[in-house]
Amino acid sequence: VGVRQVVEQDTSETEWLKQRLAIVERKAAEADFRERLARDESRETRELMAQYLPGSLKGLPQDSSTYQLRTIASVTNSTVRDLRIERGTSLLEKAKEEFRSKKFEFSNRQLRELLALYPDSLHAPEARFLLAEGLYQVRDLEGCVEVIEEMIRLYPESELTGFALLRLARIYESRDRIEDAAEVYRSISSHFTQEELKKQAKEALKAVDL
Repeated sequence: VGVRQVVEQDTSETEWLKQRLAIVERKAAEADFRERLARDESRETRELMAQYLPGSLKGLPQDSSTYQLRTIASVTNSTVRDLRIERGTSLLEKAKEEFRSKKFEFSNRQLRELLALYPDSLHAPEARFLLAEGLYQVRDLEGCVEVIEEMIRLYPESELTGFALLRLARIYESRDRIEDAAEVYRSISSHFTQEELKKQAKEALKAVDL
């Protein structure tokens, strides 16, 4: 019986991870087109121009004589932003590969690097969500809770935050904080509209709200 319970628990955890990755993949699709930006051979040159050209324009008159230079500066600044998106995407993809392979220590490291370099990027919500899950898998529950609390503060309406809250509630359950867990499940049911999320919250609430 003990072996059967362990197998069932592992299977359940695997399904949980598959569901979460599916959600992340769907969210990532919204930004996929950005990966193809700024891939021409001159991108490094343009990045340097964006870094140094704006400073050289300070003090110059705002007239037609500097219009072309200012236009170049504007375009190259936009290129730098695109390059940052591309680099953030690369880090996220590497982290997701490690996550799928259950190499959570490695994926956590990649995700922390992404968030340190690009804390406000389009990929930050996904990165924090996967980091929370990865920390849970290596049993760093305090770190997991901290990341989930960041998500609540930064992305209160995000569907990913809702699923992260499910994980938070389960951590509460494991610590015998049943009423706190029940309150989180109620909050998910009240504040989020995604059907699968609401369904899981309601089912979990029934199990603890005796």
